[in-house]
Amino acid sequence: MKAPYALIIVVALTACLFACNKGGSDINPNDIVGKWYENKLNIKQQTIGTGAVADTTYLSSNFTAWDYFQFNSDATAVISNDGAIFSVNGKSIANGSPTGGQLYFRSYSVKGQVLTLQVGFIPTCLGCSQPGPFTETILRLDAGNLVIQAPPDTVNNNITTTVTYYTKVQ
Repeated sequence: MKAPYALIIVVALTACLFACNKGGSDINPNDIVGKWYENKLNIKQQTIGTGAVADTTYLSSNFTAWDYFQFNSDATAVISNDGAIFSVNGKSIANGSPTGGQLYFRSYSVKGQVLTLQVGFIPTCLGCSQPGPFTETILRLDAGNLVIQAPPDTVNNNITTTVTYYTKVQ
């Protein structure tokens, strides 16, 4: 009588093993090379004291051609933005005018689901330590889609998590 139950348990466990997502095992680091345009941003903010949660999603109409992440084949990268500031409370422009800009990374690497970015040398900061490296989690990477989750940020009694969605234009 115990044998049929044992067999059922073994079959169920085997099925679970094959059904489980191995989290990043299907990520090919070479797929990240190219220009990725931002098309969605999700910001979730939780207040530490009360546990209250605010959740905001910005869709493609909130982004411009200046909002992109470029990963080069020489392991350098640049992130560009049009100057818009996104928060859980809304989108705004700094000082009333879009200033935008670019941040250059002297190197990046992809290992499993971890994206590591090292900021390029900042020449106006002679003698001071350089920022980074920064690590982010790749939630999805394939030929046309890149989804990156930044580490949680704790500021002003809030924990903020952002997930950014990109699409590659061939």
